[in-house]
Amino acid sequence: MSQRRPTWLQHALAQASARTQAETLTIAALVVFVAILVGALYLAQATATATTGFDLEAMVKTRDSLQRNNEDLQAQIAHKKNVSDLRGRAQALGFQPVSTQEYLVINGYQPDRATPTPVVTAMPTYIYDETFNGWAQVQWAKLSAQFDAWSGRANPTASP
Repeated sequence: MSQRRPTWLQHALAQASARTQAETLTIAALVVFVAILVGALYLAQATATATTGFDLEAMVKTRDSLQRNNEDLQAQIAHKKNVSDLRGRAQALGFQPVSTQEYLVINGYQPDRATPTPVVTAMPTYIYDETFNGWAQVQWAKLSAQFDAWSGRANPTASP
């Protein structure tokens, strides 16, 4: 018996099945890669969210502690401002209540002196009345004068 050679159709179909397997494997690998990438991004976001939550919780605890400390300090200040406690501490330091007040009279002293009111002078306002056309003419005249001075047609002038 003689062997038959594969026809071009059989050869094309054999290549197509191999190509289909390679394409399927490539697509499967791509799907796995995308799934891993999405999972990694999700994990990164979840980690960032958890870290932010822990930081926020620590800041809230710190804020509450500082508020308690402020309230304690305000209570201590209120206690130290108590008039009877102030008198007791003043007497412990050697101070005594005033029995009689004496006033000194100083000749020429006026406690209610009036201060002179400063005089406000209005600054002159600059009125801008230059037009673009006028500015362009001035610039052109300066350029022409400089060119004439350079070429020697006019007397040299100092340029800015």
